[in-house]
Amino acid sequence: MGDTAAVAERAGERTAPVRLPAVFLPAPLPRQGRIAFWDPEGEPLPAEDTELTVVRRHGSGVRRRTAPALTLPLEAALPLLVRARHDPAAHPATACWGAAALHALRLTARGRLLPGLTATGHDAWRAGPLDPDDIAHLRAIAAALPYEGHAVPLPGPGPIRLPEPEALVRAFLDAVADTLPRTPAAPHTTGRPFAAREATRLPGAQDWAAEVAAGMDAGVRVSLRLDLSAYDLFDDAPDGGARSAGAAVVQVHSLADPTLVADAAALWAGGADAAFG
Repeated sequence: MGDTAAVAERAGERTAPVRLPAVFLPAPLPRQGRIAFWDPEGEPLPAEDTELTVVRRHGSGVRRRTAPALTLPLEAALPLLVRARHDPAAHPATACWGAAALHALRLTARGRLLPGLTATGHDAWRAGPLDPDDIAHLRAIAAALPYEGHAVPLPGPGPIRLPEPEALVRAFLDAVADTLPRTPAAPHTTGRPFAAREATRLPGAQDWAAEVAAGMDAGVRVSLRLDLSAYDLFDDAPDGGARSAGAAVVQVHSLADPTLVADAAALWAGGADAAFG
């Protein structure tokens, strides 16, 4: 962690009260995402550094409003969130993001990191591949996240829309994965891509990124499901015909979400979950 991040962490520890709800603010470059602590009551914060647009209840509906907020980079916010996980004074939203932080740290400690590219072709790590237990834990955190933890509306005209908690937690895991490997010494030992904090554009690496993802967290794996009949398996076939003891059904499993499974015939016919693509 560099000097700037260390100063930010010390400032965050002094001024970010965990009694306030936390919300993750994703960025196009995952490691530039931030954690914001905001006050639902609108009271000025000791070290207010911005105003955050959030969605609040208004009568029978909702409306946008601004609230004072303190935002921290992930390096500074992670220690606060981890401690808030077991702090009885922490806001439930902050405690949930603390659980997400612990999950992200465990994934990193297990080496669940994959290199890839952002939509603009810049280097970025992401969390993966995730196994079914990892997905289940992610979804449990998202299900427990109160609205204050994802209260920043999505940009764009039209009706107010909030981020899906599961998608926001997944973006947070990717942001942590993209932050932790980038230590001050990393660029000197491995080169700038995937090591330096600054963005590195890799315009010719799309094929490489697709090859890395293939078979890891992109594409599908195939399995067979045996549907057997306990009554017909050992019975003689009537009239000497073929037995109908069961069938072997080809299934496909999403590598991005190993809990997502469909019969290959349904996928081929276009009747499977849209997440398969």
